[in-house]
Amino acid sequence: MILCICKAVSEREIDAAVRAGAKTVAAIGERCSGAGTDCGMCQEAIEERLESSCSSCPRLRDCRPAAAALASAAP
Repeated sequence: MILCICKAVSEREIDAAVRAGAKTVAAIGERCSGAGTDCGMCQEAIEERLESSCSSCPRLRDCRPAAAALASAAP
């Protein structure tokens, strides 16, 4: 099914980008022909797909705290 109508990007394409490492809507946009960057109506659906991929990830406990720790260590 098409998730981003403006850019004609499917759920499968979004899911593939998430599996390839995209962790934000902006990263999805970069990898998926600009999905989520035009009218913005699909951004919530993209965020939901990102969150659902995290809930099944074995690194769920380690991923977000590590990213926050790295951000706080920046000068």
